[in-house]
Amino acid sequence: MRLDPDSPGLLSALLHSMADYGVILIDPDGAVRLWSVGAERLFQYSDDEMVGQPVLRLFSEVDREAGALDAAVHEALQEGRAWDIRCMVRRDGTHFWAECLLSPVRDARGRLAGFLKVARDATARKRDEEKMMLLARMDPLTGLANRTALDEKLVNAAQSAARSRRMMVVHMIDLDHFKAVNDRYGHAMGDELLRRVASRITQVVRSSDFVARLGGDEFVLVQTDVDDPTVGGRVAAQIVDALARPFRIERAELHIGASIGISVFPRDSVDTKQLLRMADVALYKVKSDGRGGYHYFTEDMDRIAHRLGTDRAMLREALDRNAFTLHYQPQIDTRDGHVVGMEALLRCEHPALAGYPVQELIALAEGSGLIRDLGVWCLGEACRQARAWREAGIPPLRMCVNFCAGELNDPHLLERVAEVLENTGLASGDIEIEITEQQLVDYGRPGYTVLDDLRAMGASLAIDDFGTGYSSLGYLAKLPVDRIKLDRSFVERVPNDALSCTVALAIVNLAHTLDLGIVAEGVETAEQSRFLDETNCEAQQGYFFSRPLDRYAMTDWLLGRCETRDKVIAREALRH
Repeated sequence: MRLDPDSPGLLSALLHSMADYGVILIDPDGAVRLWSVGAERLFQYSDDEMVGQPVLRLFSEVDREAGALDAAVHEALQEGRAWDIRCMVRRDGTHFWAECLLSPVRDARGRLAGFLKVARDATARKRDEEKMMLLARMDPLTGLANRTALDEKLVNAAQSAARSRRMMVVHMIDLDHFKAVNDRYGHAMGDELLRRVASRITQVVRSSDFVARLGGDEFVLVQTDVDDPTVGGRVAAQIVDALARPFRIERAELHIGASIGISVFPRDSVDTKQLLRMADVALYKVKSDGRGGYHYFTEDMDRIAHRLGTDRAMLREALDRNAFTLHYQPQIDTRDGHVVGMEALLRCEHPALAGYPVQELIALAEGSGLIRDLGVWCLGEACRQARAWREAGIPPLRMCVNFCAGELNDPHLLERVAEVLENTGLASGDIEIEITEQQLVDYGRPGYTVLDDLRAMGASLAIDDFGTGYSSLGYLAKLPVDRIKLDRSFVERVPNDALSCTVALAIVNLAHTLDLGIVAEGVETAEQSRFLDETNCEAQQGYFFSRPLDRYAMTDWLLGRCETRDKVIAREALRH
């Protein structure tokens, strides 16, 4: 059938009002039976040209060969509709992205009469998504790849090397004396130096090699398709020489250097994470020998790394002796200045472990099977402190506790959480579970997960370090997420770095679009706070408000804010 667009009636008026949507009625054999004004605008075919013609004419050659229409029809019949974003073809042969919905149409007896296809132009949306995916894999300061892109590259390069029976060389590059530059000349000069360093490294290596910045002053070089592992040493020496030459920035002449640790696939390991760790061990050897050189990973250095086995016993002892403590850092509501959340941060006071970074302690706990005990202690201590603050008259706030993959795989986690809440008198809605994107990757996503159960209990879920990698948009779509935390790496250079501002604004807007809360981490200056306020970022956390404090100092800090607020309220009351 053909609908006369000039005929009166509700359907005609409806189709005319949907000028931005192409509405197409297709018979069971795939021929077009109705072609709306919106379809004519979208595909540039008139109804005379399309009615009676196969709808496959609108599909790209790739989709026609892949049977895309048959697949969509099958899904529509099974699920009641099929939705996707697909590359379509206009009358002039140009391709564009369209958002399409296909639904079966049945007659009064329930027999299939055809399909209704509704399409609209999604080219701009697709372009924005691709831009976000690119930004999610790029270091905003140097333009190099970031940790996400590095991990993907390592896996793909290792698979390729295994198939071709060739080698891959991994370099862990750390700058010498970079901190002194930052301290003397400031972060702006330090950022420019990092850009110059990235440029010199890329000038030394082959175009087929891969360079990434991990953060701070750490870089990684991956050499692929290697026959002789000594190639790595030659390139490392060239990088050391290149970075030893002075950098002239503005009127300053800056002298730094580089230390490089090297591991080789498959000689040292076939596991990509292990290769990075081995390169890091080799880097430590260079640092301990006086810096300014390179070293390959060896078994001797591996034995040094395995001294951590002894430290596992120390970790157990630290737990037994209550040598762990929590520090707290507030999350401030940008709109009214109230404290809305408090992140609990682990610290260790055991003499043998005090020098370890927190992430190493957590990795040590995971490797030694102590992460569950440590995690339950952290949650219990944080909840007890939240209860103590309420009893002191401090308004209720969200207590945020970091979880890791090892804890989420604990089959008794829900029971442990329920027991902590019962013992402390808190409700599940009083706590928020923070988990990084990397931990989500390590944890996986089976159909029935403890994250869903925690959410069902009433706890909220936040993704920490958001924007630093690992299919962020995919996890937001699949997980019961309440909040995302904008990583400090995007905050530290706003508002002076245009690209960082663009990324930060995009992530804040993404959170608003998905109706998620957002907290910006690492806010250290009034300028950063003001910029985030102007982007409508609803909460902020960082040294600008308070550094992490122990429970006593944080209690005084909170009570001081309560007293200040009470005084303001009292003054306002007196005025009236």
